[in-house]
Amino acid sequence: MIQLSTFMWGMVVLFALIGFVRGSTKEMIALAGIVLAIFVLEQFRDMLLSPLVAGASLDQQFYLYAGILIVIVVFAYETPERFQNVQRSRGFREGFQEGLLGAAIGGFNAYLLFGSLWFYMDNLGYPLSPYVIAPPAGSSSAAMVNQLPLVWLLEGNLLTMMVVVLFLFVIIVLI
Repeated sequence: MIQLSTFMWGMVVLFALIGFVRGSTKEMIALAGIVLAIFVLEQFRDMLLSPLVAGASLDQQFYLYAGILIVIVVFAYETPERFQNVQRSRGFREGFQEGLLGAAIGGFNAYLLFGSLWFYMDNLGYPLSPYVIAPPAGSSSAAMVNQLPLVWLLEGNLLTMMVVVLFLFVIIVLI
């Protein structure tokens, strides 16, 4: 059995490697999509999701949240045609820097995605038991529950500000 924190950090490393290959432009577009997915799930929870999950079991609620999040993220990672031929800078140094920035953004994308899934599991009382169980007290996974992305993104208007800043960045800088 693997701890949730180990799995999440493994995914962060994997997405960082993918981000290094894809580059920062594509990863920034994916970041904007992931943040938008989280924003939609949180902002429209009462209006759209509550009627859908009324009477549903906890595991069905989790599957709905996870399904919506993953579908939006898959489309966010589908890079538009105009960015398919984005060339990295000509020199090795600039290309390496572009890859490192892509790796950092890719790792953050994984932290947002898998941390959000973990947050929904935690809020619903780990409904996928016995396959995924609550972390034992005192473990590294139990200590990490308070550091999941939605814990700090939902404080104040941080998520809303992040959506605005990312979409302004995408519109002004990337397009």
